[in-house]
Amino acid sequence: MYGLKLFAGAAVLALMVVWALQIYQIQRLKGEIARVEKELSQGQQLWRDHPPWNPVERKELERAQERLLRRLSKDKDIPSLLQEISRLAWEYNMVDVSFNTADGAPAPGAGAPPSPGPAGPPAVVPKPNPQAPPPAPVSSRPIESFPIKVTLAGDYREIAHFLDGLGKLPRLVTVQSLKVRKDTPLLGAEIVLHAYYQKGDLPVAGK
Repeated sequence: MYGLKLFAGAAVLALMVVWALQIYQIQRLKGEIARVEKELSQGQQLWRDHPPWNPVERKELERAQERLLRRLSKDKDIPSLLQEISRLAWEYNMVDVSFNTADGAPAPGAGAPPSPGPAGPPAVVPKPNPQAPPPAPVSSRPIESFPIKVTLAGDYREIAHFLDGLGKLPRLVTVQSLKVRKDTPLLGAEIVLHAYYQKGDLPVAGK
């Protein structure tokens, strides 16, 4: 009789262990199902917010990338860029034009007003500063930029037209800051530009 009770107690204990394990597995599965449902909901929301591009959108993106590539130089090419800015300043009658390149060295000839006449503005060929700091670490970004500070003087309308013309240069240039001071008879302006160039391969549009 005692052995029968002992056997029955052991059987009940075993069943309780089995049930406890099953309840644990059920709870774990419920948690896993809740996690998967949450990820599925997030994925559906992402799909609704950012659906795949249709052919028209993909084509427009490719055209935008082509326009960008046409305005990106393959290297810094600072002399050519300063020549373009000098030409633009000359067209809008700017005077006292000077440049400071990315390393802080003033460009040779800076400060002399562009020469009027059919020959156009003088060439600007910057030279490296012998005391310039060591080059920055190489970046893996496909598009890089460098600053150029331009100081000049002119009528406020001419300065406005000059700023507008900067956005139409063949090279991609953006105005980062502008400081204007009231001089007599002209306004003085200090403009910090960022010029962009292609340093690596750009990702294919639509990929």
